[in-house]
Amino acid sequence: MVRPAPAVTQLLWDAVLERADLEPTVLALRDALSDAVEQGHWAHVATLLDRTDDDLPSALSANALRAGDRSGSAPLHHAARQGAHPDVVDDLVARGAWRTLRGADGATPETVARRLGHVSLADRLRPEPAMALDDETVADIETFLRALVEVRTRRLDRPLRPPQLGPLLEYPGATMWVRVPGMYGGFACRWADDADEPTVEVRSASRVVGGSGRTHHVTAEGVALVTRVL
Repeated sequence: MVRPAPAVTQLLWDAVLERADLEPTVLALRDALSDAVEQGHWAHVATLLDRTDDDLPSALSANALRAGDRSGSAPLHHAARQGAHPDVVDDLVARGAWRTLRGADGATPETVARRLGHVSLADRLRPEPAMALDDETVADIETFLRALVEVRTRRLDRPLRPPQLGPLLEYPGATMWVRVPGMYGGFACRWADDADEPTVEVRSASRVVGGSGRTHHVTAEGVALVTRVL
């Protein structure tokens, strides 16, 4: 049975690459989810994703990666690799899994499925972005967004998984939150209203650093500082 797709206003980008940056309880849950995903125990995956821990609202999601894994393989990538039942893919997508998500090698779940000959599954995994942008524009904006994040976090000396625009193309009305360990804050990314060209508005701040608030506009042409909190 396909779950009804939720109305999405908030997206969480998993930027954490170091296992030590996760709380032990969160790490244990993430490992349990990753074990179930990689072993193809999809009923257990569904049980874990159905958890409603009020104190751990972002510990588990349909886009959660194995902590410390640099491959960028999310549950949909594993489902594609395993040739999982179509109901598994439908359920993950209904839970908010992003079909646009790329692994470290640039492959989407659709790419993985086609590479392994799972053609019917690949058709199901084809991204359906609600907002269309050409690949070159997406790549340019992502390049400048990555540079902005790197500049704003360089003093933390922590490796981060750079955000991708795919989720914001699937849900153009949503805000994507990029939490940065050690920053006690992060980056809130959304499409800017009434811009003449595709523009990502990025608000960033640290809760423990006064005057750290910034708003930048990121386009295919570069990054512009819009406001600064002194």
